[in-house]
Amino acid sequence: MIGSSRWREWGRDVVLAVTEPRALRQAEEIVRSAIGMSEAACDLRRGDAELHAVNLGQGVPVRVTPRLAALLRSAMRAARMTNGAVTPVGDRVDTESIPPVHPAPSYLDVRIEDGTVLAPWGASLDIDETARADTTDYGAALAADSLECGVLLRIGDTAATAGTRPAGGWQVALPGSDDVELPAGTAIASRSAADPGEGSWRVVTVVAPDAVWADAAALTALHCEIGAVAWLEQYGLAARLVDRQGRVHTTAAWPDACAA
Repeated sequence: MIGSSRWREWGRDVVLAVTEPRALRQAEEIVRSAIGMSEAACDLRRGDAELHAVNLGQGVPVRVTPRLAALLRSAMRAARMTNGAVTPVGDRVDTESIPPVHPAPSYLDVRIEDGTVLAPWGASLDIDETARADTTDYGAALAADSLECGVLLRIGDTAATAGTRPAGGWQVALPGSDDVELPAGTAIASRSAADPGEGSWRVVTVVAPDAVWADAAALTALHCEIGAVAWLEQYGLAARLVDRQGRVHTTAAWPDACAA
């Protein structure tokens, strides 16, 4: 038997399911706390977000909380694995203030050592999307470990599982399609084109060992045009892509039963 709850937080719909219905209220408290910590650390819409201090440092090392350090490390990992296609250096890079002898800053210039972060001069870090994916992983694992049960946590179009698998498996709805069974201990993320009439893909869905990688891979593939399937295949990722004509393409690792 599955217990579940749904609410809206951090600008996204949140869905929580547990294999022990009696633990649902405690699980929700754990997840809400995890989301609140992440939001306070990096949501740039908040004037008190901790990430503002890092961006104001402009080349000066800044001490940060363990939660922000973890979120920044996840953002850096996503940048490395996608060769910068997903990057923590936001669009607000102040190129006019950068002397001509210096190249524009990139994720390669960000330094994280213990609890200290250095953002390069001229850069503005924005980790909102990878932070939501990281929090999906973090919240699911924290609730599963604390309550010793199976947990599925979904924030927006990214879901992660942790703990024991329920009978029948975790069923996750795909955008515009049927459910897919998500193996225990894995994550799934979908990315949709802002304009379905542009680019090669309408929707890209990726299953990966963690939500940060699933989300980063889905976003990268969405903008890879016709090379998306080959890019996903080289990492052995299970993925489903819907093109502009509504045709479905899958990687070899995508389960046959969910290919349509």
